[in-house]
Amino acid sequence: MSSAVTQSLPIISLVVLGFLLKQVGIIHPGDGNVMARFIINTTLPAVIFLSIAQADVSPARMAVLVLCGLAIPLGLRVVAGYLVQWLGLERRLAGVVILATMATNIGFFLYPFFLSVYGHEGISRLAAFDIGNSLVANSYGFYIATCYGEAPPSGLRDGLQRVLTMPTLWAGLLGLAANLSGIHLPPLANNVLETLGAANTPLAMLTLGAFIQLKNANWKPIGLAVGLRMGLGFLLGQVLVGLVGLSGIERAVVSIGAAMPIGLAVLVYAASEGMDAELAAGAVSLSILVGLVITPLLLAVY
Repeated sequence: MSSAVTQSLPIISLVVLGFLLKQVGIIHPGDGNVMARFIINTTLPAVIFLSIAQADVSPARMAVLVLCGLAIPLGLRVVAGYLVQWLGLERRLAGVVILATMATNIGFFLYPFFLSVYGHEGISRLAAFDIGNSLVANSYGFYIATCYGEAPPSGLRDGLQRVLTMPTLWAGLLGLAANLSGIHLPPLANNVLETLGAANTPLAMLTLGAFIQLKNANWKPIGLAVGLRMGLGFLLGQVLVGLVGLSGIERAVVSIGAAMPIGLAVLVYAASEGMDAELAAGAVSLSILVGLVITPLLLAVY
């Protein structure tokens, strides 16, 4: 356990640094969104491509992980839908709670931790799991946001367009194509991608710290959203691990990935679709803080 915790401490320190830089005004409001867009379009795709392209794993096992990444948020969406209706939550609050269960923070939050413990072999499996998670969050999740927001539903088409323009998705698909075909990149291209990938961990952790917001009075729906996303998500992950018979790194991917914080997409959707943006920020912030505590422990166990 001490090894996983020790490896996690520098990563956690970067999150704290990002939060402190925001408090003293070095990182300004809105800078986190700019940093997030930069990561999604440059450093994170580089990590995903190299990890999958160099991985020693069969396409069938990758497909299983993709399906697990799909199943968990869809299962949570069903449970959350019943709960918000039973509790009688106001529409804008209910939408945030449901969406929070469907968007998992894998790319920003878990990648740096996983890379430090499992290396690129672990990232290749995690990237497959995240494909399923991202498909749900950026297509069906976007549709849910429109249903609970102020604007009329725009349908699945807009969500699918978002998915098909995601650099992380294409990085995964191109990495898989390179792996199956045995194609090797020219040394220059490989070095550029490795340099970008090396920048992902510090940038992602500083960005997460910049998004943390501790002031929010509406703690009941926040607690519900975080409990469903991380608590019930973890339990669903264990069920899938048992049903599919996963072991080794793949077991760790599903078990740990299922318990990760709420994705930053919830902040974007809440603001753009007229849901409760303050609730979304509080839920994301609390889930990040909980994730910083439990992730090193989960890595030590798995």
